[in-house]
Amino acid sequence: IRKGWADCAFTTINNRDSTDVWILGGVEEVVVMLEDSQVALQTILASRYVGGIREFVEGWRRNLILFQDTLDEWLACQRAWMYLETIFASADIIRQLPAAAKKFQAVDKSWKATMKATADDPMALKSCTVAGRKEMFLQHNATLDKIQKSLDEYIETKCSAFPRFYFLSADELLEILSQSKNPQ
Repeated sequence: IRKGWADCAFTTINNRDSTDVWILGGVEEVVVMLEDSQVALQTILASRYVGGIREFVEGWRRNLILFQDTLDEWLACQRAWMYLETIFASADIIRQLPAAAKKFQAVDKSWKATMKATADDPMALKSCTVAGRKEMFLQHNATLDKIQKSLDEYIETKCSAFPRFYFLSADELLEILSQSKNPQ
């Protein structure tokens, strides 16, 4: 198990033309390796001959559970960040939602630093078992949820002020509102 994880790395993709914005690429191979390792560890733990290495196997099991939990939170954060990043790239939205923009900028800064570190050292097991990383992504996800709720409330106030906006999707409406200086 240890030997397989030594070669298992994340694929990071440059999200834009600049080199400072990275996202996780396809994680299918990592997930397959994780599932295979968990099955192998369960088989070893079920063996009656595990006595001498039980602590070692339990340590690996704990690491893989932490890995799985961190990866789940990481991918959820990535989805939310990618959606909100395009919205908060607009100066009009930043001006209209300053508190949400400030929260997003804090998450954005942390996200970019984490992804830069992951791009520099893409070893999957090492990246997902960094102390405090799972908690960081949990906190970021909670913050991004609050930002999304404030964005939804903002959209609702605009729709109630101009009922025809109800016929537009949230993304279309945000595009219109983010370009308020350009009436076309």
